[in-house]
Amino acid sequence: MANIRTIRLIVFDLDGTLTPVDSLWTYLHDTFGTASRGNEAARRYWNGQMTYTEWAEADAKCWSGISFTQLEDALDKIPLRSGAKKLFQTLKNRGVNTVILSAGLSILANKAREELDADLAIANDLISRDGQLTGEIKVNVPISEKMNLVKQMAALFDIQYKQIALVGDRSNDLTIPECLRIAINPKDINTIRNADFVIDDLTQILDVLDST
Repeated sequence: MANIRTIRLIVFDLDGTLTPVDSLWTYLHDTFGTASRGNEAARRYWNGQMTYTEWAEADAKCWSGISFTQLEDALDKIPLRSGAKKLFQTLKNRGVNTVILSAGLSILANKAREELDADLAIANDLISRDGQLTGEIKVNVPISEKMNLVKQMAALFDIQYKQIALVGDRSNDLTIPECLRIAINPKDINTIRNADFVIDDLTQILDVLDST
């Protein structure tokens, strides 16, 4: 196990981890009345009929023509989880770097990064032009690639896996066994199996770090 003196980077999932919204994609489909199209694209992805990039592109097309202001207004209704700001401030005071890594959307990830003063946020970019969504997207974080991006971060920050803690609510957030893996409100049994610790409140992360 790692110790707070050696943990130098914590990689946080966003949806369902730092916010109470389990899926920003679903939230936006519900907000903009595109749930039926979104559900069909999700069904095709999980049945192996399209790639993650194709799924993201199908979702993005649903919101073509929506104003960027409407999108921002919808995101303003999504709160951070209780204790998130205090946690990030404490981590910064301890010299621990923080990254938000999400297979969701960068507009929310960047908003969270600013509010939490995190060091970095990486997610998928909805494209807008002249104040409107174009229906296009740049996929930076496919679900299956999240841990490959963690490996890139290890190189970026020049640290070993044992100096990284991973925090998420799904098993794909916690697939590097050399890291300290913390599941928060896990969504399935595989997430629990992948975790070194299971918590239900962000503030418990400090207790985990201090006890390992």
